[in-house]
Amino acid sequence: MDREKALREFILRYKKANVSYDDFIKYVNEAYKLEPAEKPPVFSIPVSMFDNAGFSALEAVVKYLHENRGLRLVEVAKLLNRDQRAIGVTYRFARKKMKPLLKASVSKYSWPASIIANRKLSVLESIVYYIKTTYKLSYHDIAFIIKRDDRTVWTVYTRALKKLKKNF
Repeated sequence: MDREKALREFILRYKKANVSYDDFIKYVNEAYKLEPAEKPPVFSIPVSMFDNAGFSALEAVVKYLHENRGLRLVEVAKLLNRDQRAIGVTYRFARKKMKPLLKASVSKYSWPASIIANRKLSVLESIVYYIKTTYKLSYHDIAFIIKRDDRTVWTVYTRALKKLKKNF
């Protein structure tokens, strides 16, 4: 008997017995000792890390994740979907610009590090697009909190929109 057929018969047997879905799942988990899959931790990056002048967006993110959050550069590369050699070079450039830890206080606005993993958008485009769509801030407010010019934020956001429309 193939697996699909056996599974169908198994499910039908429990349906006929009027077993609730929750009880069915509980039984399957107990019978097969299934544990819920661990979700990878979500690393939230506060917008306040942009208070440190002189960094590109990627340099600031890499330095923050490596030094402030304690991730190894290999882990940072996996999280950001980048080549680990490129992340290493980026970190060295950031470290030359500023030796101490980034000042990243608790902020009202933040974004998950995983949004940068989308390689269709640049790092800054991903950040600006996320902040604009999630928090519904004006271009001026975004520019103020990420320490960029209003026109830069507008340009980056419209470029991100064009790229996303092109992909759909």
